Amino acid sequence: MTDVTQVTLKDLRDWFSNERMKRYEDAAADPVALYVWNARLSKAYLEDIAHVEVLLRNFIANRLIAECGQKNWYDCSDYFGFDYEFKKAVERVRKRIRYSGRSLTPDRVIAGLSLDSWRFLLVRKLEPTVWKALRDQTNGGMPYYRSRRRKEFESHVVQLLELRNRCSHQEPLIQPNVTEEDNYLDARWENLLWIAHIINPKAADWIRNQSRVPDLRGQRPDPLNGLTSI
Repeated sequence: MTDVTQVTLKDLRDWFSNERMKRYEDAAADPVALYVWNARLSKAYLEDIAHVEVLLRNFIANRLIAECGQKNWYDCSDYFGFDYEFKKAVERVRKRIRYSGRSLTPDRVIAGLSLDSWRFLLVRKLEPTVWKALRDQTNGGMPYYRSRRRKEFESHVVQLLELRNRCSHQEPLIQPNVTEEDNYLDARWENLLWIAHIINPKAADWIRNQSRVPDLRGQRPDPLNGLTSI
């Protein structure tokens, strides 16, 4: 087994490319430690994002079921006005379920839809149908979101999706200077908690309390030469 204490920056350059490692070289006295920290922080954010994603999809699905009276609401294109891309996403999920040999159920289709698909249900084009159903009190409404502004809610979900993609693709979370980095990471964490709170404040508190993000952020390797700028 490789002695991790003997892994050098040159090793990481060889494995992951010079270009990828350059940003870490410029950001910390120990770029190898910073690279490991970034990876661990990304996974911690992904844990929180996963909780919010499931919370979001169940919230949307339950409201749309209540609106149209069908568990397979995703087939009600005439009612909601779903576009071709969403219908194609649903069909891809169906194919995966069939290929796996499992029975095709609404719960499995809903669970199989990606965060991208849920985000596109929040676009302006669907405001008269989907958004109306989400905020309609007869369907359960949005009791913790009094303004009920679709554009604002969509913007928060877009930020969540961007963070999910960055973390999933092992992109750097580090920023050009430590202050900017702190502000960026604070904003992204508060954003995902904002979405959770709008849906269910108790769920948001639980996500916050079990999160590994705060502890990991406190373990960031020191900036290069003790400076606050990269």
